[in-house]
Amino acid sequence: MAGVALAALRSDEHTGSLDPRSTTPYGSKALSRLLADRGVHTKVLTRSTAIPRQVAPDSTLLVPFPNSLTEQERKELREATRHSGRTVLLAPNPETTTALLPGTRALARTPVQPTPPDCDFPAARRAGDADLGGYGYTTDTDRNESCYLRNGHATLLRVDPSSSDENTSGGDTVLLGAPDPLHNRNLDKNGNASLTLQLLGSHSQLLWYLPADAAPTDDQERGFFDLLPRGWSWAVAQLAVAALLAALWRARRLGP
Repeated sequence: MAGVALAALRSDEHTGSLDPRSTTPYGSKALSRLLADRGVHTKVLTRSTAIPRQVAPDSTLLVPFPNSLTEQERKELREATRHSGRTVLLAPNPETTTALLPGTRALARTPVQPTPPDCDFPAARRAGDADLGGYGYTTDTDRNESCYLRNGHATLLRVDPSSSDENTSGGDTVLLGAPDPLHNRNLDKNGNASLTLQLLGSHSQLLWYLPADAAPTDDQERGFFDLLPRGWSWAVAQLAVAALLAALWRARRLGP
């Protein structure tokens, strides 16, 4: 176990899901680096009170875990979207969707799989097929753009600011039914990289709201091996080799 502990100490400090500083399979550092290469500065915000002071027309606000927001945080987020160039919400559930975007509803989840865009939204058309699914969304107005349809419902919904009475001066809001395209392990699959870079890189600054206590929701659960720190497999291999050498030494000492 000493080797496993050593690997943990040497692993990346940031190992959270959808963390732009994390190199784990469910982290998003690869996406953050690609955005940086395109001149987009990613700033991690850990307090909701900082959002209103940071948002601007030339910024994109990403909320990876909207379902964990408190009522006060929802209020601050609604106010922030009035001034942000774009707001992106990952997998908001029915309650969160209704609270943040009246007139928009979240429906039952579907499995994540390669899905064609099937819409005229330029970012989706350029990206092509992407790994989407999760929640489906429906809206009361035809001014919004429904993409990547599953069972007839959008797993990417772009809400036009003019379609909401609460957000007439800010930019658009994009809902993704599942966070999978942002994960390190999925970024090079299908059109995931193209889609996420376009959604999050349309402005010079990306505000990534990631509270210290943020955790995956029930639809973003990870397996046991995904929760282990990077380097654990190498540590186990070292322990196995050490155990084999010890066994050979012991056998040689005791004889046949």
